[in-house]
Amino acid sequence: MAVAGAVSGEPLVHWCTQQLRKTFGLDVSEEIIQYVLSIESAEEIREYVTDLLQGNEGKKGQFIEELITKWQKNDQELISDPLQQCFKKDGTREQQLRKEEDKVCQFIHKRGTGQACSPAPWSSPL
Repeated sequence: MAVAGAVSGEPLVHWCTQQLRKTFGLDVSEEIIQYVLSIESAEEIREYVTDLLQGNEGKKGQFIEELITKWQKNDQELISDPLQQCFKKDGTREQQLRKEEDKVCQFIHKRGTGQACSPAPWSSPL
């Protein structure tokens, strides 16, 4: 039920973006982070960020676990917010998230790993 990237999740988006830029030297946009934080499973977030950082050892693992903890706390705060529920149900938001997923996959591909990218469930089979 994560909607962390929407409206009141902005401090988490900013924190994550800054950590990735300053600590790990990644040139990521807040839009990519909004997408990652919109994922509904902590395990999927962990996988995406591990791919993004190309590993989870040392500081990378600490960052990932801190991110998951903050994401879960933020998610709990947003569950009771009716405005956030509207964002979640909005079809336009879903389309935006699909575009953001494409950006994430392109970013990961540029870094030399396509592990986090899989065929989108909404795309038709070849």
